[in-house]
Amino acid sequence: MAAVRSSNLRLAKTFTQREKDAFLEDTFGYIARFFENSLAELTSRNPGFEGAYRRIDANRFFATIYKHGKDVAKATVFVGGSFGSNGIGYASGHMNSDSSFNEHLRVDADEHALFLKSMGMSIYSGQRESKLTQEGAAELYWGILIKPLQGNG
Repeated sequence: MAAVRSSNLRLAKTFTQREKDAFLEDTFGYIARFFENSLAELTSRNPGFEGAYRRIDANRFFATIYKHGKDVAKATVFVGGSFGSNGIGYASGHMNSDSSFNEHLRVDADEHALFLKSMGMSIYSGQRESKLTQEGAAELYWGILIKPLQGNG
């Protein structure tokens, strides 16, 4: 016979800086893979378009979308920047500097989970108050890159 018990077993937790740093590192890796795979799929589904992913180092990558060989969308995604090392920045274009960006996500926590918070700087985000997962963060940044190519509709 199965033991009966409450489903209400969640307790408050305090996250260490090490846990937050690991979450940031894992999230950046997730976003990098997400962009690399999305650019490849964009290329295979859309004749005339080509996506290019270039990992610069452990903390930065470039993404480019070409239309008939002309670059029509470029982004840099990086760890750190002007707001410290506990976040992931997005900049339109290819940049080697961390001082300028269009959006920034920081690691935050409540008593139950780690998540990302958007600064809400991008007109595309609408995510300022959201607790973003890794997938939500990747979709936010991908949406910023591709939105201008999707038309006004």
